[in-house]
Amino acid sequence: MPLPASLAGHAAGAKELLAAVTKDPSLLEDPSLAFLKEFCANYPPEAPEAETDDDAGGEFMKREKTPFPAVPANAAEAPDDADWSIASTKKSAASAAAPAEALDLYTEALQAEAATACLSATTLAKRAEVLLKLERPAAAINDCDAALKLNPDSCRALKTRGKVRAALGEFVEANLDLSKAQSIDFDPDLASLCAEVKAKAAETSAKQREKERAADLEKKKKAAAERHRRAQEAQARSAPPPPSGGMPGMGGGMPAGVPPGMAGMAQGMMNDPDVMAAMSNPKVMAAFQEMMAGGAPNPAKMMQYMQDPDVGPVLQKMMGKFGGGMGGMPGMPGGMGG
Repeated sequence: MPLPASLAGHAAGAKELLAAVTKDPSLLEDPSLAFLKEFCANYPPEAPEAETDDDAGGEFMKREKTPFPAVPANAAEAPDDADWSIASTKKSAASAAAPAEALDLYTEALQAEAATACLSATTLAKRAEVLLKLERPAAAINDCDAALKLNPDSCRALKTRGKVRAALGEFVEANLDLSKAQSIDFDPDLASLCAEVKAKAAETSAKQREKERAADLEKKKKAAAERHRRAQEAQARSAPPPPSGGMPGMGGGMPAGVPPGMAGMAQGMMNDPDVMAAMSNPKVMAAFQEMMAGGAPNPAKMMQYMQDPDVGPVLQKMMGKFGGGMGGMPGMPGGMGG
């Protein structure tokens, strides 16, 4: 896209400004350059997340990028003047509040619990439930993870994390969480969701295995092709150089596969430049191999190829070398000639 004419006059100044900022980045702290600082902080802009086949309709939640609510550190021990009622009051109020208000109340309850050295996995799981309602799945998982560090068998944290992962379309992980939760404390109200998640987890695992098999097959194909290429290169390096003075495509000056009775003829032809040139034609070479199949010249084939515009002249020349007739060629009637 060409630079608009209205901006063309500013290009030199922009170039000078960027050079100065590159040399001294502290210039970006100048209030007048706040726009440039913001641009640098957000460049390049994030590309939109590509839709997967599993989420073509946008039915799953997306992990948010906003900061998570803090998980307070548990005090080493409760102070002498600890007020145990604060956390209880906050949690009671949160259970009846709207999600946004409940989030703040559970956060205050967690702070009160941590101050009295009794940070609760259950309270963290309850806040995670509220975060899920607010469509903040990443923060909800963070709270569940923290709860499970306090109590690995927290059924509420496992159930909540399983629900969040199902909402994200992460069915394999969701199935693990929900299955473990049900094994600890079976919840009949959760049975339907568990069955659905289990089926989708199996489907996802099957697709993943197919992808892995295809990738493994492709990897093996590439490795086999590479081995073949290296073997061919090694064979080419180790092969002896082709001998000089012979017919094209023939080794050691003698045609490959020529019967003993034809050796003398072939040797005589090797010094004829016209025959040598003709033998560079794959068609001529193939015709002579066909005529010599079986260890001796095939008269019928030779008569057939006499009419061929490429092979016939070579045969005529060879007959001329043998005194104008074919009687000198093994297996040929003495009367044949050109």
